[in-house]
Amino acid sequence: MNLTLNLRWTIAALAMASLAPPAHAQSASTTIQANAKVVKSLQLTAKQNLDFGTITLSGTPGTYTVAISQSGAVTCPSGATCAGTVRQGIMNVQGSNAQIVRITIPIINLVNTATGATIPFVPDAPATITLTNSGSPGRDFNIGGSIAVPSTADGTYSGNISVTVDYQ
Repeated sequence: MNLTLNLRWTIAALAMASLAPPAHAQSASTTIQANAKVVKSLQLTAKQNLDFGTITLSGTPGTYTVAISQSGAVTCPSGATCAGTVRQGIMNVQGSNAQIVRITIPIINLVNTATGATIPFVPDAPATITLTNSGSPGRDFNIGGSIAVPSTADGTYSGNISVTVDYQ
C-alpha cells in the first residue's frame, strides 16, 4: 500500500506541476523622445507689378524676345525698341526666421483681351530664399522674365502671374 500511496503522490505532484503557470518571458522597455518643429504660416504679398513697358517692333518678320532681369534691367533685341516704365515684379514673404522658402512660378500666356492673341511669358525668379527674420518685415524677392513677341503682335497684353511659396 505504501507503494500505491507513493505512486499516487507522485502522480498528483506531476499533475500539479503540469498545471503550474508557464514562466513569463523577460520584458524590456525603453523611452524615445518626441520633438516638434513649429514654423509660422507663410504670408505672401505683391509689392510691385512686373511691366515690360512699350515695345515697338521694326516690322521685320520674326519673334523678338524681350527680357527683364530680377534686378530690373531690360534686354531689348535688335529690331525692337523698348521704352516707358519697365519694372521687375517685387514680392514679400513673411514666415519663420532662418527657414528656406521655395518659390514656384509657372510659365503663362499674356493675353490681348481685344483679339485673344497670346504671348508666352517665362518667369525669372530665385528658386529659394532664406528668411532673415520672423514675421514682419519679411523678405523681398524680385521677379523678372521674358516674352517672345511675334512681329504680328499689336495691342496690350496682360496676364496674372501665379506665385507660390512653401517651406523647403
